[in-house]
Amino acid sequence: MTAHVNRRITVAEFLVRRGLPADWPYGSPLGRVAARLYRQAYGREPGRAWRFINGRFRQVMTYAPGEQHVLARAWELYGCTAGRYAPRPARPAPVRRTGPVWHGSGDAMRWTPNPGPLRSHP
Repeated sequence: MTAHVNRRITVAEFLVRRGLPADWPYGSPLGRVAARLYRQAYGREPGRAWRFINGRFRQVMTYAPGEQHVLARAWELYGCTAGRYAPRPARPAPVRRTGPVWHGSGDAMRWTPNPGPLRSHP
């Protein structure tokens, strides 16, 4: 697996890392807050890239790995996400049974043998 150390990320990728869908309805306003904070901190515009969104190519802001603190700060300041520091816990994966599952005879009054050696009849 190759890691992209200097790869710039977008707000959508940041949201996916937080456990939200990339097309989260408040992603665009969150991106505007992040861009404003970036301009205040660095005195210039964030980087830009083209992404295919909703059937057409659109220009989006991108942030370098060293600039991701801007996204984290925007997450803390934006009204809809204020106070949400961790994503919802993911559902545990369902337990997969490896062998056939035996559910008994279905009749509680009938004796069914166990898979071990037969010792005595009940």
